[in-house]
Amino acid sequence: MTIEQKFVLVGAGGFGKEIKAWLQTYSSANVVQGFVDDTVAGDGIIGPLREHDIVADAGYIACLGTGHGRMAVGALLEARGARFGVVVSPMGNYASDVTRAHGGIFLGMCSVSSNVDIGKFVLVQGFACIGHDVTLGDGVTVSSHAFIGGGAEIGAKTTVHPHATILPRIKVGQNAIIGAGSVVVKDVPDNVTVFGNPAKVIVTRG
Repeated sequence: MTIEQKFVLVGAGGFGKEIKAWLQTYSSANVVQGFVDDTVAGDGIIGPLREHDIVADAGYIACLGTGHGRMAVGALLEARGARFGVVVSPMGNYASDVTRAHGGIFLGMCSVSSNVDIGKFVLVQGFACIGHDVTLGDGVTVSSHAFIGGGAEIGAKTTVHPHATILPRIKVGQNAIIGAGSVVVKDVPDNVTVFGNPAKVIVTRG
């Protein structure tokens, strides 16, 4: 027997609409109750973040592309009593229990190996590959076709852009940006952008 799962999507923009489409593709039992958005009105919008009636029997999903955004709306809505769910693509390969990843989104044919420590509000896009014993901090974003080697540690709110490679046992700090196609061969500090092969710091943020 298939159990119906209800979702409320936070953000009615392009990514929110994409998540709705994926949910309906993944299972006919997935029901999207509506969108929460401060800037958009119309069909399917149940209200703004701070004022809508919390849907108690639905799992909320923060449909925002940045970890900063997902964590901010997550904290706001949880303070109002919202419960966050998880989106798990049935096409992915999982040796870790991603269904327990609070507010997580795992799309397409992503791969998550064994003993991966997953923080809150993590986004892993299709075809990304996460190696064994990796740590993904709160709000980490791993884009399509990125590879993170075994034993690597990725700090909170870091974004790994498409086709980037992070070698095994590398430590990436918090709030870092790994540029598209980069190959990270040494540790990355907090609050920097790295790019290239080998990846080098090109921007440092205060």
